[in-house]
Amino acid sequence: MKLVLLLLSCLLFAGCGKPSLADKPIRESEILNFKTLFATRCAGCHGNDGAGSGSIALHDPALMTIMSKDTLRDLIKNGRKGTLMPSFQSNTGNPLSDAQIDVLVNGMVDQWSADAPPWSVSRRYEIKTGKSTRGKGAFVDMCGQCHGDDGMGGTAGSVLMPAYLELISPQYLRTVILCGRPELGMPPLASKIDDRTIDDIVAWLQTHKTFRSDQ
Repeated sequence: MKLVLLLLSCLLFAGCGKPSLADKPIRESEILNFKTLFATRCAGCHGNDGAGSGSIALHDPALMTIMSKDTLRDLIKNGRKGTLMPSFQSNTGNPLSDAQIDVLVNGMVDQWSADAPPWSVSRRYEIKTGKSTRGKGAFVDMCGQCHGDDGMGGTAGSVLMPAYLELISPQYLRTVILCGRPELGMPPLASKIDDRTIDDIVAWLQTHKTFRSDQ
């Protein structure tokens, strides 16, 4: 009887000590769940569920329609030079794999592009060189009501602070004019303004980028 109990005890303890595949810890490099990846890598700047925070909202059907998957993939992989958008592949601390980047790209576009406004289908995403001499007047017409005709105030605040302009790219400015920042109360202007005029406004804004002694 004692021998039987001893054998049963050994089998019990042996069974408890055997690892299960279900209990195997998942390395961060193996995570392929879109919500998990976005929450841990993107939400800090772009908000929970992409609703916007420190940076532009990505849960935006218009933006997900005008921005191609190739562009999104390049942004995540290489970042945006001269801005706070980092590269998530050259990040030596904890880079994303190609498979994880694809999960993020496909997840954002497939889940967040439904019901895009009609104007977004034919609009250009990429910034082109505009003319600042045309941009000043266009800014007054399209943006002056909220930001002041000189861009230095109004109900929505200044957009000409050099410190602010140093942290963002011309492409970011174009995207914000196109799609707005709804989470901050700024509406999209794309239905009221053409692509060339947006480029002109961005060109005028960029003339204020360098710090000057009188600002």
